Amino acid sequence: MPKRIPIATAKAVAEKHDLRQVLLVGYDGELVHVVTYGKTKADCEQAAKAQDFWTGKIREFSFEGTRCPQETE
Repeated sequence: MPKRIPIATAKAVAEKHDLRQVLLVGYDGELVHVVTYGKTKADCEQAAKAQDFWTGKIREFSFEGTRCPQETE
């Protein structure tokens, strides 16, 4: 999966909102893109575990044939 969301973006979100961990998920219409950031090594490890969990949940959901609410109006 190509990296579409830079780690620097996740870091900027964490710093702006005073967060220890950030998990960003995006969907471009074809692929799901995920990036994590952790303030410390332990935070990075926990964020990676969260990524694994949520990526598994995302895979359970099929994006085929679905549309954003704005696209159906």
